[in-house]
Amino acid sequence: MKKIQNIIKKLYWLGLIGVIGTVFHVTYLKLFYLFFLLVFVDICISLGYRMKYGKMNEYVADLKFLWQNIMILIGNICIYIRHGFHLPNVQTYSPKVSCHLPFQGKWMVVNGGTDQQHSHSWGLVMQRYAYDFYRIENGKSYQGNGSNVCDYYCYDQPVLAVADGIVIEIKNKFEDTKVIGESEVLCDASDVRGNYIVIQHASHVFSMIAHLKKDSFCVKVNDKVTAGQIIARCGNSGNSSEPHIHFQIQEGKNFYFSASLPVYFDEIINHINRNDMHHIKEGDIVENR
Repeated sequence: MKKIQNIIKKLYWLGLIGVIGTVFHVTYLKLFYLFFLLVFVDICISLGYRMKYGKMNEYVADLKFLWQNIMILIGNICIYIRHGFHLPNVQTYSPKVSCHLPFQGKWMVVNGGTDQQHSHSWGLVMQRYAYDFYRIENGKSYQGNGSNVCDYYCYDQPVLAVADGIVIEIKNKFEDTKVIGESEVLCDASDVRGNYIVIQHASHVFSMIAHLKKDSFCVKVNDKVTAGQIIARCGNSGNSSEPHIHFQIQEGKNFYFSASLPVYFDEIINHINRNDMHHIKEGDIVENR
């Protein structure tokens, strides 16, 4: 049943194609709006499962998770409209802030880049220029069999502020998501980000770092932070298949309605691509100078 639900959760994103049909007046593309009806199928499956097994608390969490996905869909549309369908990109956006990497030592870029090919989530414009990082040793991200979060090299490692700024928001609520292997996620959290922190670095420039370890925060809301300061520790909370750091720069503090911005890195070493020390992509091995 969980596999069916996971398929349904992916299919109802096809409803976004209906937006393209509306904008460009293509009638047959508007039929894709019907995929949004799968949201209600998802709700019914979740309710039936929780009632059968007496797990109503988990059902409430599922509803919150579903609501968040709906907000992401709505936010996607609103961001496109607000920007007149001309979203920020590397060519048009002039960065106001230079960023350090949010970790110590060498880590790999698992997801992310500045073009569609390498993008973390090109279709989700609030995460278009996001990055996922984890540590690799001997070609693996973990020791042992990788069945426990503690097996992963990046777990509980310090997470750093990427630039000077002020802490705007912290969520410190969720336990680590269990690792089940094969890149699958069994997320009990009601927020895809899990535990996260939002820091404002300049006008319309905010960093968001997610999947952090519960009760690991070293700062609080309204604190001033400096680049390289330890702010929390790497965890596996939220919608995460294994411990890693999710980092992005966004134009506002609201995750759902803020376009992701291309990240301009400074004072870093890229061990794979030494020709560009300001932009990184999937597969790069990087560290701060």
